[in-house]
Amino acid sequence: MRGRSSNRIAVTAITLFVLLAGAGGAVHAQSGAGDGFLFRSPKASLTVHGGYSQPIATGGVFHLATSELTLGRSDFGTGNIGADLAAAVAPRVEVVLGVSGARSTTVSEYREWLDNNDLPIEQTTSFRRLAVTGSVRYYLADRGRNIGSIAWIPTRLVPFVSLGGGYMQYRFEQVGDFVDSQTLAVFRDRLDVEAWRPVMQGGAGAQWSLSRRLNLTGELRYTHGSGPGDAHGGSFSGYQVNLSGVSTTIGLTLRL
Repeated sequence: MRGRSSNRIAVTAITLFVLLAGAGGAVHAQSGAGDGFLFRSPKASLTVHGGYSQPIATGGVFHLATSELTLGRSDFGTGNIGADLAAAVAPRVEVVLGVSGARSTTVSEYREWLDNNDLPIEQTTSFRRLAVTGSVRYYLADRGRNIGSIAWIPTRLVPFVSLGGGYMQYRFEQVGDFVDSQTLAVFRDRLDVEAWRPVMQGGAGAQWSLSRRLNLTGELRYTHGSGPGDAHGGSFSGYQVNLSGVSTTIGLTLRL
């Protein structure tokens, strides 16, 4: 499972890299455009996307979980879904409001301990993230060209970069059986923490024009942030929850 997850991330990242690497040459080599034209340049767009999200999953609660339990960093990788609403403020600049979410759930057991019946001591760990962000997107080439004053033709392929920030709601939860480090007794419990914390976000991607109204949009994003493990009475006092990670997304964009 971990190998397949890593392969999916690598293939998606390589695809986006090749797309961006060839974008500059493709844009200059093509004065052509997408299928059809609009009567004006788009003022806004709506993107619905999905993809794969891989948290950095180091330090704090993640070190605690992966060192004692049969969990690895790749176990926290999972699919993501989201939407972006963008408004044009200049020919190559958009302001983007986005929302995205991801949740992983993994069953594990203690690496070095068994219960009194020589059975595994099992628990389920879940990590949920919901991000609401605002960012500025800059296109590295013109998104289209005007023909006189009555038509706007979209460029076939346009790369972009983005930078922004916002807030992320996170929930780290473990439910099942645990070992008391002092008495070595096995007990059942639910350990969790949930809070909102600020994050920063940067990305790079490209849009491929499918028609006069539709784009195919791919993006590689990096999110940076962290939150306390004991926020609002959370169970992980003295530990941080690393909110940083990388995600790849692909979706359809509707020009408005």
